[in-house]
Amino acid sequence: MIRIDHARVFDGEGVLDDVSVFVDAGRVAAVTPTATAAADPAAARADEVIDGTGHTLLPGLIDGHTHVMGTLHNLRLALTFGVTTEVDLFSFPADLTGWLCDTAAHRDDLADLRSAGTVICAPGGHPAATMPFLPTLDGPAAAGDQVRLRQKEGAHVIKLMLDDGCHHGADLPALDPVTVAAVADAARSAGLPTVAHVADVATVRTALEAGVDAVTHVPPTAPLPQEVVYRAAAEGRFFIPTLAMMEMSCGAPGGRALAADTRIAGRLPADALAALTGGTEGLCVTVPSPELDFGNALESTRRLHASGVRLVAGSDANNAPGRACPVVHGVALHRELELLVAAGLSPVEALRAATATPARLFGLSDRGRIAPGLRADLVLVEGDATNDITATRAVRRVWRRGVPFDREAARAAWRSGAQVPTAGPGSAVGSGSARVATTVGGAELTAVGSTALAVAAARAAESGRPDRLFQDPVAVQVAVAAGGALAAWSGPRGELLRQAMGDYFALRTRYFDDWLREAVAAGCRQVVVLAAGLDARAFRLDWPAPVRVFEIDRADVLTFKDKIITGRVPLFGSERIPVTCDLRDDWPGALREHGFDPGLPTAWLVEGIMVYLTEEEGDGLLARLGALSAPASRIAVEYGSRAMFHTGNTRTALDATTGTDTLHTLAALWRNESTVDPLARLAAHGWTATTRELADLAAEHGRPTPAAFDPRQPGTARITLLSGHRHTSPDPS
Repeated sequence: MIRIDHARVFDGEGVLDDVSVFVDAGRVAAVTPTATAAADPAAARADEVIDGTGHTLLPGLIDGHTHVMGTLHNLRLALTFGVTTEVDLFSFPADLTGWLCDTAAHRDDLADLRSAGTVICAPGGHPAATMPFLPTLDGPAAAGDQVRLRQKEGAHVIKLMLDDGCHHGADLPALDPVTVAAVADAARSAGLPTVAHVADVATVRTALEAGVDAVTHVPPTAPLPQEVVYRAAAEGRFFIPTLAMMEMSCGAPGGRALAADTRIAGRLPADALAALTGGTEGLCVTVPSPELDFGNALESTRRLHASGVRLVAGSDANNAPGRACPVVHGVALHRELELLVAAGLSPVEALRAATATPARLFGLSDRGRIAPGLRADLVLVEGDATNDITATRAVRRVWRRGVPFDREAARAAWRSGAQVPTAGPGSAVGSGSARVATTVGGAELTAVGSTALAVAAARAAESGRPDRLFQDPVAVQVAVAAGGALAAWSGPRGELLRQAMGDYFALRTRYFDDWLREAVAAGCRQVVVLAAGLDARAFRLDWPAPVRVFEIDRADVLTFKDKIITGRVPLFGSERIPVTCDLRDDWPGALREHGFDPGLPTAWLVEGIMVYLTEEEGDGLLARLGALSAPASRIAVEYGSRAMFHTGNTRTALDATTGTDTLHTLAALWRNESTVDPLARLAAHGWTATTRELADLAAEHGRPTPAAFDPRQPGTARITLLSGHRHTSPDPS
């Protein structure tokens, strides 16, 4: 049992002076005046007594609008700053969201997590226009199905996107009022709250008319008209202003001053501190307009509060390792509280907006207040936060379900393991298209490494299909983190590539997935993925036996990938071992140094490599891996050549496009001119192999043969998928 004496307590609604709070078995056991607490029989059973003199005890803070970005890192960061619950208003795909929520529910070193899962948006709208793998809703007829699907996937709230892209230089379709109303009705019947993302005054009106429970964001281009405010108040709606996000999006400098506050800066990991001071990713506005003014957001919030609209503190934090958003988990909520006070709320009212009010909106009846029987999610801050809202930054102790969180251990981990990111997102083109360099979240993916984004985009798109051949949550997170850099593959520049390749990347992935499972089931306990790129098989495959997965690739690719997978763990007993080495260097030596045993059967995956190698380089690669292959080793290879770019269909497409098109980028990178039968090449290196015809593979999975490789079409190229086993032993030398 824990006893906290002599504290000023904000209990979620009001202020209690000089009281004692008893915590037992993860719950608040009693709240009583300290003067009489000693007489309570429970006082003698306290294992720890904390003197709260000069401090304020708060319910654990609830951030009503975040995006956890697929990483537990952000939930630990939030808890460091007293945010014990985050409400994530967009996380995809469902299995990743479920894993995050389930993990957070069982670990007291992380903030708890509630999520909307996948947003409901219009076809081609925001954010589906840049994330084409997302499911969409085209009209009210399927609204009920969408809500039921979200509920089945575990969503705690339904989020609708009412945004035409006006702040991003786009003119996109948005959900129409009838569809929004149908979703709101279906969610109400399912017992789920609804939150509408809005972009301007018109979409706020649409949300209110449709009957959504809450509106997130206040428009930065004009204050809300008073009649809109009165309607929201009269109908009991909630608003989540996200002032911290609006401030950063409008270019107002105040939020970045958090980096100079010693109560905060010393506990931030380096990547988060760099994002706070100079990051520009993940903002609500990417194309400023003359009407943009943070003062409009403040004025709207002032009007909402003055009219009695219930306000929820939500930051819209969406930073992550590799994603330099300046609205940082945990930290940004403290700025949100300060901005709410600037908009006219008292400190007590602002605290209520981060505790009891979001608990009501999101149905969190077990938290948000300090009262007997409720969860002991508690934050002890130095100073009087009920009079000085910035005192919330002086966090001294945090408990989640009564379990103390070790903030010092977290700070030590940040200092020992974090690296400062470099410049923000964008792309830089060298003297030739083969030297394309893509910078994503501070990690530069150069040349062939950048093409890994194409495969990630295709795998992310496949993961969103109801008839998907596999699900790759890491690829989806890559797509999210890559942001604008992914446009080369998923945007207009990649249209010809997508048309030509069709479902090829999905079919190839499934083929190699199945082969890897078979190889491990047959006794291979080492898997080597050459030029692994952004491959996620260590995390997503249901391996039939424990296996060590060695991933060999360049530092630029693995650095980016490591940022994306922070907080994720390999599945089903597999061990992921990244090996930083260029395939032109001594990768066999690097592999041995990382624990590879050439005496054990190994499954070699050579996916998406041979096309980038000359015939001589390809033979050298096969010779080197052959020398490391014990009897019973297996191999799977994809073969293709530049002949693809000499066929009629592809040549016509290249001639019809500019040199900046993604198809031209690939054409410059592909170097394999070989016409030798791939089976013969493998046999020459000690492998007995068979081929899998792409048309047959596509038919097996009910997919059309990709246009670029359909043998029934004139002017198409051949690509070969092979798998085989070792028929000779490695050279003993």
